[in-house]
Amino acid sequence: MSTRIRLRRMGANKRPFYRVVVADQRSPRDGRFIENIGKYHPLEDPSLIEIDEERALHWLRVGAQPSSQVRNLMVKIGIWEKFAEERPAVADQVRVRAEKPDEPKLSKKAAAKAAAKAEEAASPPAAEPEAPAAASEPVAAEPEPETPEPVEDAAPEAEVEAAAPEATDAEAAAADAPEAEASEE
Repeated sequence: MSTRIRLRRMGANKRPFYRVVVADQRSPRDGRFIENIGKYHPLEDPSLIEIDEERALHWLRVGAQPSSQVRNLMVKIGIWEKFAEERPAVADQVRVRAEKPDEPKLSKKAAAKAAAKAEEAASPPAAEPEAPAAASEPVAAEPEPETPEPVEDAAPEAEVEAAAPEATDAEAAAADAPEAEASEE
């Protein structure tokens, strides 16, 4: 039977206090326990932590594994250091959860937006060499619209320009005719 030293929640809604108990690992959090070895009142100011040092050391010596919260409480009141002095190899074997990174949790959308921003931030340095290269090349000046120079004999050009729009109107009418036939079908 593997035993754990853990907290058992008691108290009213939103007014918890805990008992430090030794229990079978398979029993529920607030279920059957072997021995009550202390109490923890987190809402008091300062928090009340009372653990029977002799009984806690006894259970640690016989192989009981403390939960992470109970281990933290034992460190605060000095029981864990005494156990580590007695049996340093066993104290090092106690499973300790790996520290989680302090990065905030992001939803999938927020993570995607952050990744897109990171890509944008990374892409301008790659784009900067292209921009100076384009700027260093001589930019071809756009041809300025030609302004007609005053010509003394402008009448023949006016006749040519007048004939061209009539041809364009005829071409447009011919182009519209097949579309009209297609829409009737």
